[in-house]
Amino acid sequence: MGLAAGAAGVLFGISIGALAAFFATRNERFDRVSEWAFVAFAVAAILTMLTVGPLLAGGVPATALTAIGVTGVAVIGVGELAVALRLVDFRRVSAVITAGFLAFLAWVGGVSLLLIDSVQLATLGWLGLAAIAVGTALVGLILATPGVLTGAAEPDPRLMTAFFVPMAGIVVWLIWLGTAL
Repeated sequence: MGLAAGAAGVLFGISIGALAAFFATRNERFDRVSEWAFVAFAVAAILTMLTVGPLLAGGVPATALTAIGVTGVAVIGVGELAVALRLVDFRRVSAVITAGFLAFLAWVGGVSLLLIDSVQLATLGWLGLAAIAVGTALVGLILATPGVLTGAAEPDPRLMTAFFVPMAGIVVWLIWLGTAL
């Protein structure tokens, strides 16, 4: 499990780093790296979720949380694969991929809530919740710009830059989760 979670963290970091480079430079190569890294991230994240789920104390809520996370990350992976293979333009699937990403963040947040009850992992739980809270607030601000969700308008570069800070927290959270469980 540790290897899958660590890989998910590293791949998520590569994905968001390449995406940040794309937004900064508009170099399409960074966008392609991000797409493929998100596909690989989805595989590692699903393996992580399926492994972590049974370890969580929480019964039905933990099972539902795993289902939400796996579904969301599968949507991200399939959507990014379709974009990477040029089967569909990102603007056509951006809303669906965003929903998948929000489901992934819900999984991180839910697992974090369950971890707060653990004396050894409470700090990890609080890190996850802080990253989710800040990241979700920034997504709300980004999506408030008309046309961003459909791809008709570009997001504010300042908000996009700020968004990568809490996402770096998710990278740390995934790697830490892999070493802790």
